[in-house]
Amino acid sequence: MERVEREDRHIEKIDDAALTRRRLIGLGLAAGMAVMLPACAGGRRKRGVAGARPTWPGLEEPPLDHTTVTSPRSTYTRPPAVPTPSPTLPIAGVMPRSSWAQGAPVPSRMNSLGRVDRMTVHHDGMPPVWLSSRQDVASRIDQIRTAHQSNGWGDIGYHYIVDPFGQVWEGRPIAYQGAHVKDQNERNLGVLVLGNFEAQQPTSAQVAAVERFLVMQMRNYRVPVTRVNTHRELASTLCPGRNMQYAMNQLRGGSGTLARV
Repeated sequence: MERVEREDRHIEKIDDAALTRRRLIGLGLAAGMAVMLPACAGGRRKRGVAGARPTWPGLEEPPLDHTTVTSPRSTYTRPPAVPTPSPTLPIAGVMPRSSWAQGAPVPSRMNSLGRVDRMTVHHDGMPPVWLSSRQDVASRIDQIRTAHQSNGWGDIGYHYIVDPFGQVWEGRPIAYQGAHVKDQNERNLGVLVLGNFEAQQPTSAQVAAVERFLVMQMRNYRVPVTRVNTHRELASTLCPGRNMQYAMNQLRGGSGTLARV
């Protein structure tokens, strides 16, 4: 387990920085720290009853209806419409790792994932930007990979990434255990949704893609809805942001699609 412990030690270091992000933004430091210290990459495990249905926080809170989000550093304006990528997609509609990664995984730093029996949804937590093209998305994902590998990890911490267009991208090869929830990465499929959903809304295309992808993976691995979590449900963190948390609660609760799988 030495390789797993190495990644978890890095996640533990990141945790405290994640919880002070708002103060860093106020000091004008967030831009430089954002990639190296993504808001979702850490946290302490919450205690609960084994086998109990998880508590999904935030269901009672409606999502923020932002068109413009103002921070001490900049103003983010969400365009009125989301452009749709046009190139033909590969089999299964998932963009391969080769379409974005400028560096290779380091297998010696990773352990085998084994059979997936749970899933965790994250956001990147970085200052909001508008990704207007597929190349923008590819660069953003590779930026995260570079930061993670500079911490000594074997690769980007997540197995799949969902962009604002609703496109799913391959991240860390599924053969390897991820690095996205401290002490809880074993058999845990990590899904990153690009954006900072404390400050932004996920796009409708993004939420629809997350819904379709999770349904497919739940059926594929026979994972029940009670084993589909967000990061904040497993650790002390804001990830995946209040707006993505709300969307996930809607998908899993009551008559939500994930609840019916």
